[in-house]
Amino acid sequence: MERLLVPRAQTAEPPRCVRARIAAVGDLHIRGAHDRRVIPGLEHLGERADLLVLTGDLTDNGRLVEAEAAADLFTAVRVPVIAVLGNHDHRSLRRAAFRRVFERRDIDILEGRAITVRTASGALVGVAGTTGSGGGFWSTEWPDGIHTRSLERLAIRARREGEALERALAELDADIAIAVTHFAPTTATLGREPLAKYWMLGASALGQAIDRHHPDLVLHGHAHLGALRGAMPGGSPVRNVALPVAGGIYIETIEIGLAVTEPSSRLEPASWL
Repeated sequence: MERLLVPRAQTAEPPRCVRARIAAVGDLHIRGAHDRRVIPGLEHLGERADLLVLTGDLTDNGRLVEAEAAADLFTAVRVPVIAVLGNHDHRSLRRAAFRRVFERRDIDILEGRAITVRTASGALVGVAGTTGSGGGFWSTEWPDGIHTRSLERLAIRARREGEALERALAELDADIAIAVTHFAPTTATLGREPLAKYWMLGASALGQAIDRHHPDLVLHGHAHLGALRGAMPGGSPVRNVALPVAGGIYIETIEIGLAVTEPSSRLEPASWL
């Protein structure tokens, strides 16, 4: 498969019908050397998917030894691997070295940017990603009991992450567009998470950026008690692929034809490895 960064103006017209199989998982929280069997479905992934997306918290504490172990898990995967980092990954005191561990193994880390991958069938799959942040889903009020200065810093970060995701989505000119974050962009996939934790689990700024661009699929993690399936208010399907939720590698098949107009109807039934 060919890995490309494709400027908008250089992208060819989409074919009449395109199809891609997107594998995704997050929240591995790896602490040391692991066998690939700790992630159900990772073996023989190349036979079932065109692309693997990792939605962050690949490591438990952001240590380089954890990063090495996590990256080693995907060395033998025969598909392109694209990732965003999670809050546990950002605990690293050596951020640049942490990223290089993955990049040396051809795992692209998205931090407010986009990348386009050409599948074996010729489809261009564009992935825009950023970590995101907490901040909550309240439009006018913040939850009680949180220090005002902390809220102000969180609000600034949430806004910046939302703007970064929007810029990345605006760069995409592909047959299939995917938005990836670690933090949740919507409450639709928060499932059994307590309401009191919503401000830590995601931010409406991410969702607003997504709904302005209507990607074909949205992937996130972080909410370990969440639900697998949901939808953005704008209609884009959302999948919470945190390992405790998905239970393994999750695969979604996306098929788009020119006659299809509704994003929610563009998806074939998802399959499990």
